[in-house]
Amino acid sequence: MRRLVLVAATSTLAATAQPARIEAQALKAKGDAQAALQAFERAAQAEPKAADLQDEIGFLLMVLGRRADALPYFDRALQLNPNYAPALFHRGVALRIAGDLDRAIADLRKAVAVAPKQQDYRVRLAAMLHDSGLVQPKIEDAKKLYQEAVQLDPANKDYRNSYGLTLVDLGQAKEGLAQFGAVLKADPQNKAAQVNSGYAHLQTENYDAALQAFRKLVAAYPDDAVIHYDLGLALKQKDQLEAAKAAFQKSIELNPKVPETHYTLGITFWQNNEAEQTAAAMRSAIALRPDYADAHYMLGTALKQLNDLDGAAKALESAIQYKPDTPGPYNMLAQIRQRQGNREAAKQLFAKAAEVKKKLDESQAQRLGTMMPASALPKR
Repeated sequence: MRRLVLVAATSTLAATAQPARIEAQALKAKGDAQAALQAFERAAQAEPKAADLQDEIGFLLMVLGRRADALPYFDRALQLNPNYAPALFHRGVALRIAGDLDRAIADLRKAVAVAPKQQDYRVRLAAMLHDSGLVQPKIEDAKKLYQEAVQLDPANKDYRNSYGLTLVDLGQAKEGLAQFGAVLKADPQNKAAQVNSGYAHLQTENYDAALQAFRKLVAAYPDDAVIHYDLGLALKQKDQLEAAKAAFQKSIELNPKVPETHYTLGITFWQNNEAEQTAAAMRSAIALRPDYADAHYMLGTALKQLNDLDGAAKALESAIQYKPDTPGPYNMLAQIRQRQGNREAAKQLFAKAAEVKKKLDESQAQRLGTMMPASALPKR
């Protein structure tokens, strides 16, 4: 008898929640996130153990820009139903935005395992793996996921473009170009495939083909900052430094908020023996990304060239702070301390540079060893 009462109570709760559910879905469909959120919250009060309602609330909080508030709702949904794929997917996306890439990937992997037919889950996971610092095993996983997505939906140009990019990043540029070619055969004006083809040529050091591709794209899309940047890269590799600087400057004019563009412009100035302009470009990159270690290093290099030893030392100390596993800044800072008469500090810095370089060399040798077949390893 007690069990019957519990069942009846549960049914009553669900029935009470139903009108709020219907209202919430209608408001969500209309794009009224705030009103939909309030309706889902009412439904969740009536049906507190419904994982889907907790997930809906979290999703709408994300839509409203309240990521920190959203995460507990995804957690609650997964406590109620550990295999609820939408909550795994949504929490993974939220964690990725928060910078917790490892946990995000773990959630997306589980979402794909639970709901293998959901292409969005597979493709988002592949993108996360691809963006995880180009670590070989993860890029291989991304390749497999994109390949599966293309096999399931061969006409999807976005999937094929992403698959091709992953192949290029794995050093399989010929195969990547074949994917872009398939897209362009179906859609000759497909912008992404054209840009990706140029990128593949850059990666394979076919700079003439890259230059031809990006010049054509700049003519077609003169307001695209990324294409001007890519054109600059191709020109830089061809040692056409003045033209490269102009392309980077145009990219910055169109989108001044990309630190890499300022940095690469600075490197081009440095190649052209323009130390003052190099320093200015590096300062712009650092203003956009204060922890940009390579930009601090190059700023220190340029200021040393300009004989601003105190400014150079400060920049190099920042480079070491943000990226302590690179020997270059230690060596350059040691040279500055030597010139400033601080021989003891210079000695310690040179020693630290040697220590860091030894660790770096050992790490690279170990990584190379794991990537090479046993037959290719040196004989003892």
